[in-house]
Parts: sequence; structure tokens; C-alpha cells
Amino acid sequence: MNANGERRGLMKFVPPNFLPLTVLAVESEEFLPELRELLPAARIALLKREPSPEVKKFCGECRADLINELPTAPKIFDLIVARDVLTVGENFYALLMAFNHLLKDSGALLTEFFNVRFVGVLERLRRGKFFDNEQRLWAKADVVKLLDDAIYKEIHFLPGAREKISAEEWESFGFENYNEDLATRIWLVKACKCTAEVAALKEIFTPEVRADLSRLLHRIEYDLDAEENFQRLMKLCAREGIFDEYLSDFINQVVVHASAKNFLRDRAKNFGRTLDFDET
Repeated sequence: MNANGERRGLMKFVPPNFLPLTVLAVESEEFLPELRELLPAARIALLKREPSPEVKKFCGECRADLINELPTAPKIFDLIVARDVLTVGENFYALLMAFNHLLKDSGALLTEFFNVRFVGVLERLRRGKFFDNEQRLWAKADVVKLLDDAIYKEIHFLPGAREKISAEEWESFGFENYNEDLATRIWLVKACKCTAEVAALKEIFTPEVRADLSRLLHRIEYDLDAEENFQRLMKLCAREGIFDEYLSDFINQVVVHASAKNFLRDRAKNFGRTLDFDET
């Protein structure tokens, strides 16, 4: 944080949290002090080839070989901070997929990239000065497609480094400048494994309860002993305390056919339950 207590860089995406979250920092040692301040109860692991001796003050585990030391079990981390995954090396897609595998359903990846549409880059190209391959350049649209392909469901951007520079000439050439893209040298990225709506649904009840709920709804939707499975659905809701708003949102996520939604809504009325969902 700066002297005014404002979060800087990727830490703008990290609100204070006193829960025991699990965090993985990948070649991002510089964020450890601020992560520890913002997440005092977090369990933080660091993957870095040459960590400094001070890292033990902030994290409980430090490993040196990124590729070989990545865990294999799924859904371990609430947060992964990997600043350079898009800018250094050639295996960025494989790493993005690996990070997705490691994130919990409500987890997020924080990273950043150098903007190929930044006016400073365009001016250098116009003068015939080309960049080497040490740091990869991206456009926001390409990053969105890459993260979509790596199965991230919700993507947020914040300017990481924005210059006070006029983009009017390049706009006159036909370059779009949405959200001052042409003046932004670095974009910060938060890529969420699920949408906020789905993540909220998954945080309330255990994976086992959600699996039972999903299975019963699919059986009802495809008329596999629909009445019997509806009775089981109502018993599950009563036993686990699944309230109407949650059930309505869950149905929106897993049920496709409008006829099944109508069946669920109409039958639920007999149990004194009101389901309200989008039938489109």
C-alpha cells in the first residue's frame, strides 16, 4: 500500500479478508507483504526460483521449480497471483489451464499484461523500432479470448499504468480508445473461475448438497421419475435449509427447458414455496 493506505497494482483486486483463505503467489514475491496485511489469516504459498530470505515472514511454504512444483489436486486455492504469466515464456496457455484447475469454484487469478495498443508502442512501431520477445504484448480482446479458452468465466480489467498522453492522432487514424485503452501501458486482470452469481451459489452449500440438488433437477427436467424426484427435491430443501431464492437461482443455472421450470414452479406452490426465475 502507499502512504495513504491505497492498494497498488494487482492488490486493487484484493479486499481485506480475515478468513483463512489459501493463496498461491507465482514469481510474485513483491506482493507478499501487502497480501499478508490484507489477508492476515491466509495460508500463502510462494513459487519462485530465487526467493529472498525474508519470504518466510509472509508465507508458510516456498518452492523453487514452477512447472514441477505445481500441485496436482484440484480446487486448492482461493486466489492465485501470477503477475508475469502473460508476459514471460511460451507456456502461458498451459499455465492458465493449470491455475484454473487449482482454483476453487469461487477463486480468481490475478495477472497483468503490456498493452500492444498503447500509444508508446504504436509510436515506436511507426518509427520502425520493434520489440524483442522478452516481454509479450497483448490487446485486451486477445486476453479475453485466451482466458475464455482457458475456461475463466468472468474477467475484470483495471489500468495498471496509464500515461498522460494524447491519443487524438491515433483516434483520427481509426483506432478505438474505449476506456482510454490507447493511454494505458499496463492492464491489470482479475480472471474468475465462475461468474459472481454462480460463485455465490456455490459458497452457501457444500459440494455434496449442490451435487444432489443438480442431479435431482436434471432428472426432473428429463422426466426421469419426475414426481418421485420432485418429492426428494423438497425433502432435500427442507433438510438442508435451501431457501426459495437460492433454489430459484440454482434452477436458472442448471435447468434449460422452460417446461421443466414451469413444472417445478407449479409443483412447488403445493409445498408453500415460491420460485421466481427467468424462463427464457
